[in-house]
Amino acid sequence: RNFDAMLKEIDRLAAIAQSFSRFGAPTGGGDVPLAAVDVAGVVEEVLALYEASDGPVGFERDLVAGLPGAQARDPELKEVVINLLENARAACVAGGVVRIEVAASRQSGVLLRVVDNGVGIPDGLLRKVFEPHFSTSSTGTGLGLAIVRRLVESWGGDVSLESAVGVGTVVTVQLLLWTGTPAARIQGAQG
Repeated sequence: RNFDAMLKEIDRLAAIAQSFSRFGAPTGGGDVPLAAVDVAGVVEEVLALYEASDGPVGFERDLVAGLPGAQARDPELKEVVINLLENARAACVAGGVVRIEVAASRQSGVLLRVVDNGVGIPDGLLRKVFEPHFSTSSTGTGLGLAIVRRLVESWGGDVSLESAVGVGTVVTVQLLLWTGTPAARIQGAQG
């Protein structure tokens, strides 16, 4: 029992170290170029991991298949999806639901949305959610959403968040379609 607890703590510390490393790394993905990424496919891969565990929070999907590829980096998009799902799951109480949606957007891109019916974020804290080391929980590093924003913007995309206390939170990621060459960042894009 103690051995298992120690292994979990080592894993948690490794995740914290990785978060600090990821946030401190320059944007641009190193040697991995931007490419066309199947957003719905990435979401399915990540959800398979979440659905394999038997937890108190349910996961739902609403994914439009066959969308054109979005401008991103596959491993980084997985990291974004995991960070968003982890935040949403942590905000929910037992019996809560996290829904992830992928659809075409009105801006000729791909829209990724994570919706939870968790505790929500007070209005006074909403402007801080993307700041490094800010967290509404007592666990974690407070880097999840800062990393999400940094990665999404490095692909030319945009991320926004809406929340209401007692209702839940919606995080929207707007991605550009892959055109064969990297495109510029979207300013203030909405679904």
